[in-house]
Amino acid sequence: MLRFIAAIALVLASGLAAAHAGEVAPVTVGATQVRIAVPDGYLRGSEKAPALYATSVAALPPPIRLVEMLLDEGDLKRMLTGQPAAKPYLQVQVLRDAEALEFNAEEWAALQPQLAAQLGATDLDAATQAMQAGMGERMGAASGTTVEVAFGEVGKPQVYSQAGGVIRFAVRLPIAGNVAGQPVQMVVDCAGAALLLDGKLLMLNAYLVEEDEPQASMDRVRAFLADVVERTQALRAAPQTGAKTATAAGQR
Repeated sequence: MLRFIAAIALVLASGLAAAHAGEVAPVTVGATQVRIAVPDGYLRGSEKAPALYATSVAALPPPIRLVEMLLDEGDLKRMLTGQPAAKPYLQVQVLRDAEALEFNAEEWAALQPQLAAQLGATDLDAATQAMQAGMGERMGAASGTTVEVAFGEVGKPQVYSQAGGVIRFAVRLPIAGNVAGQPVQMVVDCAGAALLLDGKLLMLNAYLVEEDEPQASMDRVRAFLADVVERTQALRAAPQTGAKTATAAGQR
């Protein structure tokens, strides 16, 4: 969805500084600080691209809070000249109703089969049709321009793994829209992970605008998600002083 969002995020923050290997992003979920691994060369959208971040916040339905987004520095620079993003980007999301709750490992293990079944049975066509009703208005208000959004046929998410205490799913999102009178059309590949981090139930969703053959594009975004999830889970066993830490993001 970056190409779509880039068309309406006209001003990105200056002074970009790429993340280095081992950097982490501490984010606040409820009253808990949760560390998310930052891929090499990626930036925190809340800090380095506030206009883009605000538009991304507006794109989500009200029950979901965007905790943070991670974007490739080169993609941000390309977007300044109207070019599409070439790499996946990540959104860290949380359900607002669950944000204050703490889950232990046993509770999460009991919830996983139910959540996986619900995800696999979700009619995303109905969900996206309901979501798009106010999406354009919110994004337009955040970006200061007229925005229209319409989703094509989505179907149901494919739950492709429940290993390691992580529910992983994939879905293709056909999107058409109009930004300031200019038509926009694309397909976005999404690979998502529901997992427990420091007692908080979070969603790590990776997105990639489809440019390659569909399966190759989906394979790329799934591999990117797998790397972020693996690095993020590894932080639980690592001392907090062992990695460079970015500024904590407060609640939004």
